[in-house]
Amino acid sequence: MTYPDENRYRPSAPPGWPIPHAEPPSYGYDVPRYDSYGQAPWVEPYAQETHRQDTDLAALRSAYRLLRRTSTLAALGSFVAYVVLSCFTPDLMGSKIAGELSLGMALGVLQLVVTFAAVFWYGRSAQRSVDPLARAVRERAVPADRNARTAR
Repeated sequence: MTYPDENRYRPSAPPGWPIPHAEPPSYGYDVPRYDSYGQAPWVEPYAQETHRQDTDLAALRSAYRLLRRTSTLAALGSFVAYVVLSCFTPDLMGSKIAGELSLGMALGVLQLVVTFAAVFWYGRSAQRSVDPLARAVRERAVPADRNARTAR
């Protein structure tokens, strides 16, 4: 069985011509080795820093994802509960609590309170957990002397 990049037969070339896919000549100094496609191998110059930035970005994404899911589920959960109660128990939602205030109206106002509370909690939690991580990632990505020059 042969594979596409397997050279079963050596390519013929006129005398004096270089053979394709051959190793480059060595000139006595450090010449990078080439792979079978003629490309120099990729060397990651800052591999450890890149790994550190990847873990910081992963922590930032995780914190943001948790924050986003929690606040979204709180706001949408209260809305879905309100809609389900309105659809399936109209007698309960129409029952009077005090005077002309029905349970449906009270839950509607409570839904607004829950939504504003979720937004407030989102902002407060983002300042405590997400913003410090974002600041740390930004400071590692942009050198400090560059920040000083742009702040002026």
